[in-house]
Amino acid sequence: MRRRIALFLALIFVGVSLVSCSSKKEAVSGDVVAVVNGEKITNAEYQQIFEQVKEQIESAPTYTKDIWNQDYQGKKFLDFVKENVLDSLVAQKLLVQEAKKKNITVTDKEVEEEYNKEKQFNSKVTKEQIREYLLIDKLLAEYTKDVKVTEEELKKYYDEHKESFEVMRARHILVADEKTAEDIYQRLMKGEDFAALAKEYSIDTATKDNGGDLGEFPHGVMVPEFEEAAFSLKPGEISKPVKTQYGYHIIKSEGITVKPFDEVKGTIESYLLNDKKNKVIKEKYDELVKASKIQKFPENIKVKVG
Repeated sequence: MRRRIALFLALIFVGVSLVSCSSKKEAVSGDVVAVVNGEKITNAEYQQIFEQVKEQIESAPTYTKDIWNQDYQGKKFLDFVKENVLDSLVAQKLLVQEAKKKNITVTDKEVEEEYNKEKQFNSKVTKEQIREYLLIDKLLAEYTKDVKVTEEELKKYYDEHKESFEVMRARHILVADEKTAEDIYQRLMKGEDFAALAKEYSIDTATKDNGGDLGEFPHGVMVPEFEEAAFSLKPGEISKPVKTQYGYHIIKSEGITVKPFDEVKGTIESYLLNDKKNKVIKEKYDELVKASKIQKFPENIKVKVG
């Protein structure tokens, strides 16, 4: 549940704005940040959600106070966050309204159970928020209940994306400087044993005792320079020294295999199913927006950061 809510809010938060506004604004009090089909969203409601988003941002390991003034997608990061929190609240209001129109309901027991789970991750969440999230969750499930993926679609995706399912097995020797790497490479070219040299010289303590064996790995796991070199090798071929942020690698390919269809079928199905569902949800949401009267008053937002 928490993951589905997060994914939904992320759709808005990453800047995929699906919300339009009425061109003619009605007069409202300075405490109102948006009006959705006659229902007001107050600054107090806005601040409650903004504080939760702010807490998540500030808990990131890379967080620094000056992030709020940095440029992000052509605007100040604080302005970007403020806009997207407002859009997410408007979207939430629209979807809750629609769920109620469809007579979707949530029991107190469902709210209590979900609240007890969610508060472990979000101490500021309220039961009313949980009730609305559950209504949205049920509405989205209703939208997508008939979405399916056929066997033919699964096989077609597999055949067209086989590179994605490649798995390589390789060894490497990692050293700190280029001269040592060149010396080891020349010794390998003269026929010395790769595993023995890895045990003697590699500074990768996790693999050196196994002769530099990295086991199997797919695309997207290793740093780009390493991956590009490794996947370009033929079975048994040894690379020239490859520089990465960790030092200099000498890589030996032990072959590339493609995972069989049956082994990756479930992963493909999940991906295609989610993709189809997201498209259906976006279409339904766009229809809601076109049929709604939405007004936003960002000038009334009052938040503090830093």
